[in-house]
Amino acid sequence: MNVIMVIASNQALCETLRAALSESDLLIFEPTVDGAGRRLVSIQADVILVDDAPNLGAQALAQVKAIAPTTPVVALSGRGDSVTQAGLIRAGADALLIKPFSCDKLRETIEVLCARGGNIARPPMQEPGAPLPEQGALNQHRMALRWLSRAAMYCDDPVRLSESLAESAADIFDAVRCAVLLDREGAVRVAASSGLSDSITQQIQLSYGVGLMRCFDEHASLIDRDGIQGRPEALKELQVLHGRLAAPLLRQGRVFGAVVLGEKACGTDYSREERELLTLVARATSMAFERAAIRMADTGLRCELDETIAHLEAGVVTVLPDRSIGMMNPAAERLLEIRAADMKGRSVQKLGSAFADVALRAMEENAPRRRQIIRDPAVKKDLELYAAPMRGGGVVVHFTEAAEPYTASEDIANSPFWEYLSARVAQEIKNPMVAINTFAQLLPRKYDSEDFREAFSDVVQKEIERINRVVETLFEFSRNPQLTLRRCNVNDTVRNILKSFEAELAAKSIALETKWGAEQTEAEIDPEYFSEALRNVVQNSIDATPSGGKITVTTCKENGHAEIRVADSGPGIPEQDESLVFLPFYSSRERGMGLGLPIARRILREHHGELKLAANAEGNAYFTMRLPSVEQGPSANAKGAEHADNTGD
Repeated sequence: MNVIMVIASNQALCETLRAALSESDLLIFEPTVDGAGRRLVSIQADVILVDDAPNLGAQALAQVKAIAPTTPVVALSGRGDSVTQAGLIRAGADALLIKPFSCDKLRETIEVLCARGGNIARPPMQEPGAPLPEQGALNQHRMALRWLSRAAMYCDDPVRLSESLAESAADIFDAVRCAVLLDREGAVRVAASSGLSDSITQQIQLSYGVGLMRCFDEHASLIDRDGIQGRPEALKELQVLHGRLAAPLLRQGRVFGAVVLGEKACGTDYSREERELLTLVARATSMAFERAAIRMADTGLRCELDETIAHLEAGVVTVLPDRSIGMMNPAAERLLEIRAADMKGRSVQKLGSAFADVALRAMEENAPRRRQIIRDPAVKKDLELYAAPMRGGGVVVHFTEAAEPYTASEDIANSPFWEYLSARVAQEIKNPMVAINTFAQLLPRKYDSEDFREAFSDVVQKEIERINRVVETLFEFSRNPQLTLRRCNVNDTVRNILKSFEAELAAKSIALETKWGAEQTEAEIDPEYFSEALRNVVQNSIDATPSGGKITVTTCKENGHAEIRVADSGPGIPEQDESLVFLPFYSSRERGMGLGLPIARRILREHHGELKLAANAEGNAYFTMRLPSVEQGPSANAKGAEHADNTGD
């Protein structure tokens, strides 16, 4: 009987080899070199067959020869060119079979190599029956490798990993006792042991401040009992554990535990090779514990995420890269009126063609698909879908039932309005409420302080007035102005309104330039409301103009209309925002309700005029107010003079 190791990932090739070789041969199949290496630790193969596949090939041959240098290797290649064959021979192949090959050729090659197996150069042997000088060390390394391969089985269970380490370390090193110490909430305790009594393992507790763990913190290296005679605390702890050697466990450069070995069962001392092997085992174990900690953290986060998704009111569906349904939360079951257990693993098309179209488009484009409204005929509902790609492929679809059928015109008209309304009202009311709430919380503790009571009174009154102004502004915006029109001189009216801004302009070092029209223009206006409209436009320009800038106000008569232009040297208004400046509650500044320009525009329309936004050659914004003009007459002069007297000119 020949033991033949086959390293191939092609299942059809494996079945072919099984049929081609003798039934008396033992075939062992492994898809990877790593898996074959673990098998070869405990099994001696007579011949190794390596498939020249894209993930194997010459590199795999070199690795196999490094693992089993004395075992004949046959390369199975689908390429017959001389360059490929030479590369495989150089990589270590003892024989080469070009696919397709005959069964007779395969059996003949294996028989020849098995017969030559004893003639291949091997390490020097002693007399038959005599043990190899390093046979014990070799067995220890094999046992250590086998345990490390099993350690991956406990990547989600640190307790079982500790128990397996304690048992395996005692076997590998022939130790009478073994203990695994781990950090638990800042104290180091025995997590698992072999050969130690419960009275020791349950009571001992080590600190990082003194003793053995302090030694590891200072020097993260192997500790021998004979080498710490000058550290009585560390020596005492090691003696309590019946330890002879101890190796630290490290996580991200920090000591979090140790492996402690007692005396050897045979009574001999630990060799230099055994001490080095213990250090290597401790390092590999540290990585296993770190992976276990990461796995547990990921599991905990996944459980929290699953619980959160399960309680969402919105439906959540994940679609895997193969277009199958991966997960559905309870809300998705309720909205779609189906069971997740019936849908998991099935095509996303089962959720409807419209639903699948949104998900698959997001997957193909690898970009989010936002606010897609679909009609689900199965449940007769309009669903609002959001789809986004997931890392590693697939998409997640978040959806709710649409409150109303979606129309593009309603979305354009109403959505920005309510968005800006809620944002501005919340901002203007919450800011003063913060101050009021803060002083109210401090009032019980600082009531006896007269300064605090005065500050409390001033702040609360000011902030209440601020909230009141917000309410009055909303009220003013909600009602239509009732105009009382009078015939007024436009230049005089504008001049008097601009006087009220002199102090603010001076404080900001803004220059005001006026250009009055040569022709005396009159218009029918309501002085109170028109003053409010012009103030709002000028105030907007002041807010947009930097210190040291300039505002220019120009009046003229054009095409039977009185025009007032207000231009500033500010940065201008971005093109994408030009259509929004007259939208109620829209503002690019943090303060303000965003109602100044909409109110001004409404007032101008009530005057049968208009308010427009434009930009000059330099890109600076300016507003134009147009009013229907009236012909000047004797009565008009009197009315204009009366207006001038009333405004303080």
